[in-house]
Amino acid sequence: MGKQKLDQLLKQLEDNHAQDIENAAAIFTVAQGAVNQLAADSSQPILPESEVPLAGPSPVTKADLLERYGSYNACRQAAKRAGITFSHTPRWAQLVTAFSYLLACQACVSTYLQQHPDPNLKGVSIKLTLSP
Repeated sequence: MGKQKLDQLLKQLEDNHAQDIENAAAIFTVAQGAVNQLAADSSQPILPESEVPLAGPSPVTKADLLERYGSYNACRQAAKRAGITFSHTPRWAQLVTAFSYLLACQACVSTYLQQHPDPNLKGVSIKLTLSP
């Protein structure tokens, strides 16, 4: 397989990954909207907005990452492109967790942005640092 074909396949995988993230965020948003609608329709709210539990990290596995990116090094490159950085060379478990949290954080941000849109955010990106 030629370099161009491999680059094309990697680009397609990246595009598919980005679409998966958008789809997960959309599903979460629709589900949250349904919960909010049920709360509005009933005499007792299900949960106040401040008490709605956040979605946990999406279940990503090492096999998922290998299937999507093909190798450890390709996975590291994809993590770097997604803005994931590590203080030292990560183990597989750290890569898996980082991608899982990335999906969960993106879903939360998408939901928040839909609930609180602001045109001043156009062209703005925010770097988030996790420090457990």
